[in-house]
Order: sequence, then structure tokens, then C-alpha cells
Amino acid sequence: MTLGPLLAAPVHENNYQAAFIRRVIDSFARATGKSLIHRSGIDPEAPGRSAWLGNFALLTHRGDPGATLNYGNAFALRLWEYDWNSFVSTPSAATAPEEASESRDAAMKKVALDNFVSGYSGARISRTGRRFLIQDVTIWRLMDDAGGSFGVGAFFRRYRYF
Repeated sequence: MTLGPLLAAPVHENNYQAAFIRRVIDSFARATGKSLIHRSGIDPEAPGRSAWLGNFALLTHRGDPGATLNYGNAFALRLWEYDWNSFVSTPSAATAPEEASESRDAAMKKVALDNFVSGYSGARISRTGRRFLIQDVTIWRLMDDAGGSFGVGAFFRRYRYF
């Protein structure tokens, strides 16, 4: 497994990380057989900017032992109440409350076996302790053209606070 990149915050000057988002989009198709562009509404002509500003959560982790997050769009940062630098130094497991770890672990095992899981729902917790349920989530293994993994991605639109 190759570790996913350490990314600077998506801004105009780096084209909102468009090259990385293209890899994520391609990987979604490889893992699921479906189009992330179609599901999300990402503009294929401006994938970085439209992913960053999208009305959905898109986040990835590097595939390191700590599953450190390395991308979250503005929607995800608002939901988890993080700034960019804090978010991308957070282990993925820290986004879920302790009591949800079994459900999260089961989903991650399914991703490891089948390359993706769809329809997942699970409890999550923001930086300030606000709890919410993410719903109808697709989680997939990020894979390059040669099938090498560079982390894990997640996409969803629906959530509710509790």
C-alpha cells in the first residue's frame, strides 16, 4: 500500500487539489463501478473547486496505520468543526464516538475485503463533542491505475444531529 499524499489546504492557487480529486473520482469508479461525478454533481471541468464547495461530505485518509485524514471538503470541515490543519492531522477513528467503533470497524473490514461498502450509517462526533449520524455513506478503498491502494475515501450527503 502506498500512503496517500499530505495535502495543502485546497485553495485557488493549487486548483483546490484538483489532481488529487481526479484520483479520488477515478478510484471511486474502480472500486464501485459507479460515477462519483454523477452521484455528487462534481463538475468534471473544475473537480477540485466543485468538490471543495460541494453540498456533500467528501473525505479521505492516507492509509497509514493511524488512518490519518488527509482531505475533507468544506462541508466535512464544517460538520466536524475543524479547520484544515487540525482535520488533516486527525486519525479517522477519532471522528466517531467510542461506542460507535465496532460499527465503524465492521465497515472498514468490509471495505478491506470488497473494496467498498455503500448504505453505511454510523454515529460521529465533532471536535466540540456535537454528535451526529451520517447516513447512506459510501466508503471505498482508494486505488490507483495499477490497483495499489493509497487510502480510503468516504462520500455522503445526509446526516442528522442527535
